[in-house]
Amino acid sequence: MPWHFSIRPWTLALLLPLACKEPEAAAVQNRAQQAQAALSEGRAHLSNNEPGPALAALRKAATAAPDSAEPLLLMAQAHRLAGNEGAAILALKQAKSLVGEDPAIQRELAELYLQDGHTQDALATLIHLRDTGGLPDADVLKLARIQAREGQIDAAFKTLEAVLRENPDDAEAKAVEAEVLLLKGDELLAANLMDRLLQQDPEQTSARLLRARYFLNNGFPEMAEADLGAVQAPESATTDVVTLRARVLLVLERPAEAEAALKKLVDAEPNNAEALAWLAEAMLVQGRRADAQAQVDKALQLRPRLARALYVRGRTQEEQGDRRGAEESYSFALGANPRFAPAHSRMGQLHLKAERKVEALASLERVLTLGEASLEEKAQLANLYATLQMKVPQGLKLIDEALKRSPDNEEYLRIQKALTALMPKPKKRPTGPVIIRGGRR
Repeated sequence: MPWHFSIRPWTLALLLPLACKEPEAAAVQNRAQQAQAALSEGRAHLSNNEPGPALAALRKAATAAPDSAEPLLLMAQAHRLAGNEGAAILALKQAKSLVGEDPAIQRELAELYLQDGHTQDALATLIHLRDTGGLPDADVLKLARIQAREGQIDAAFKTLEAVLRENPDDAEAKAVEAEVLLLKGDELLAANLMDRLLQQDPEQTSARLLRARYFLNNGFPEMAEADLGAVQAPESATTDVVTLRARVLLVLERPAEAEAALKKLVDAEPNNAEALAWLAEAMLVQGRRADAQAQVDKALQLRPRLARALYVRGRTQEEQGDRRGAEESYSFALGANPRFAPAHSRMGQLHLKAERKVEALASLERVLTLGEASLEEKAQLANLYATLQMKVPQGLKLIDEALKRSPDNEEYLRIQKALTALMPKPKKRPTGPVIIRGGRR
């Protein structure tokens, strides 16, 4: 008689959950495999600078692994590559909600806030990280620099103290201190500090760049060019150095050299929107509006809210006589980056031409606060103070600075005379005998 296996009732109770668990486990494993495959595909597209296909793959990964922050972090990278800082910020916020207060994510958020023009959000994020000990020294210095450029000089010095207390001779911190001093208006102290830093270390790039900007803004482009020429490779090929050198060459009226340097950078980094915008400006200065507009279009395709590209578009419109369009482009540039000095500068000139003195005053004061005012702009601001009869001591300080460079400039002398006339007159002391009257006792 053959043996038969008989299933007991309680056995079914054990087998049914096992049978259910196997498909569930298989589904979980399948979703994990799908997420991993989509992540790999997304990374490959990112490495090839293909944000569109990368985002499509990463969305699949996020759907397959909704509790994982990794797809969201990579999506933020893809959105940044596509120039969509707003979407990148949203992706990082979603990742933050999954992993909590991760300092790396918060630092990236701060960087995106800055690029998207949300300076106060960036400051709040960086200050929170600083106060909770999650901010490396390099980012502490970045925070101090942003605070100074926003006019928060005392806060910038306080932030710097944390680094200088630990290492009083930190060269990078001292370079930031020099920048804060410049923005405060203590130019002599700042200049001496920059000189001392470069005597100690001639290869300190941050000090070279700062002094080059200082020379350029004060009307010494040749000295700025010499400082930039002293920057060694590989730093000499970075965007900051190449674009500042292009700016100097444009002031020196050598736009062809600026274009050549920028083309070299663009060839090495085809998706460098900042370099493309500068290249457009170099082409525009040479009268090639169509070529300039083509580069602007490329830059805006990569980063639709890039202030430099919007600014160059405004310059093109201004040259074509479209002042209204130019003002609109400059306003868009400032909406994207409220600290973008060139747009404030051009707006100031347009306001002056239209006799909008109060608006011109606000624009030029902003350029001055950002440490980017040229000597001519300082004289214009002093003239506005004289015309509007306000801030006379500040106006005299600005025009005196201009007269040191050009002591025989008739316009500067006129402004100085107008400001001096507005100063309170000292009370004259009485001459002759003083009669003291008093009543009899």
